[in-house]
Amino acid sequence: MKKILIAVVSLLPLLGLSGCDLVRASLGKPTSADLQALRLAREAREQAVRDSLAAVEAERAALEAAKAEEEAAATLKRYYAVAGAFKGETGARIFEEKLKENGFKVRTFDFKSGLKVVCVEGSDSLEVVRRDMAAIKKLKIAPSDPWVYNTSQNLHKQI
Repeated sequence: MKKILIAVVSLLPLLGLSGCDLVRASLGKPTSADLQALRLAREAREQAVRDSLAAVEAERAALEAAKAEEEAAATLKRYYAVAGAFKGETGARIFEEKLKENGFKVRTFDFKSGLKVVCVEGSDSLEVVRRDMAAIKKLKIAPSDPWVYNTSQNLHKQI
């Protein structure tokens, strides 16, 4: 019995040096390397979930911003500085792009007469619209002098 006790006592330092991985492996349990791999896999899954949630949140914010912009565009202001009126869609689109390139926010109305009327972003203040008209004149890209369209005249088709 004394020999067995001495053998066990002499084996204890060897078990301590090899760690409990030897014992865990012999018992069919995961070793420290296995546990580390599981921990890393769990962290990777959690990061993927966080990334996915962040992407969904960014998409939601972009959709809300687009919706707010659409609503703002759909809101009819009282006055608009008309930069040009066109019979055809093509001329109106080309002119819209020129205005956008020069920093204007553009809104096009379909008038009941059939004209496409290209305006810069409207305002409920006539002073703001007059400033827009002056800025359009300075560009010298408008086919004619700008003029003010008062939406209460109801010359445009309903949006």
